[in-house]
Amino acid sequence: MITTNNIFPNFTWSQVHEMDESDRQWLHKSQEIPHEILNYAVDPYESARMEYATAADLSLMIFDIVTPTSNRATTEPVSFLFSNDGKRLYTFTRRETAYINPLITEQSEINNASVDLHPLDVILNVTKKLTEKFMTTILEVNRQRNPIQREIRQVKQTKKIIDNLMDLQTSLIYLSNSITTDLDLIKSLREHEAKYLTPWQIEKIDDLNIELTQAIDTADLSRQVTDSVSNAYENVANSNLNWTMKVLTVWSIVLTVPTIVSGFFGQNVPIPLYNSNGDAGWILTIIITLILMALTTLILWFTGFLRK
Repeated sequence: MITTNNIFPNFTWSQVHEMDESDRQWLHKSQEIPHEILNYAVDPYESARMEYATAADLSLMIFDIVTPTSNRATTEPVSFLFSNDGKRLYTFTRRETAYINPLITEQSEINNASVDLHPLDVILNVTKKLTEKFMTTILEVNRQRNPIQREIRQVKQTKKIIDNLMDLQTSLIYLSNSITTDLDLIKSLREHEAKYLTPWQIEKIDDLNIELTQAIDTADLSRQVTDSVSNAYENVANSNLNWTMKVLTVWSIVLTVPTIVSGFFGQNVPIPLYNSNGDAGWILTIIITLILMALTTLILWFTGFLRK
């Protein structure tokens, strides 16, 4: 579906949402947008980067944004296509990325109508807001990690903890990768369009560069802490497993004693006091077994085998 807006005085803005075949034909034939550029714009697995259609005088910016509702990943690309003459802007969105449209609409409301806004000006303002969402998401990951750390300190072994840690690690990997590719995109834009950029645009790009660099540092720190928590949980789990195996080993040793005693007297060896009093003989045998079991347990205890 395509919705064309004239809310900006200097250019038209076309919202291309969930592009279908009829939308593609209109964009290609009426707007003279190459199919290759359209393929890049709607591909949900594209990396953040700049693409240029020199013949059509168009520039395509593919920018990774946070999409917590996505089934694919924590981030997804959104595409901004604009004409270099500043007359047209196209945004390509899906259900998960459509929340950028209100942000663009806000730009027409907060900017003075007398200001000659170029599509790139609007894109830079919007991408700055989208970049801030990375920091918010990373802080949310840190908030979710804190209760997991508390559970680890209480030595609560549950599969849910492992699953939660894996989810946080996966989210941070996607976030770090998206922030890195966005930063590469901004650097590429700065270098490729240097002679066409206005001082205001250069300042905005430099601000974005700083924001993305800070987001990368924060994401890396958060990932290191999360990995550390995961390793700590693994160490606790291994320690408890070792303790369980030691307890089972001790019990297997202690319970071997009755087998040895009963096996010894089962090889036609007379039971003590059996001739004089059969009942007393069996009781004595049990006492011998219990004494040997107690001695075995004490030996293992004093040698430190039962210490956790």
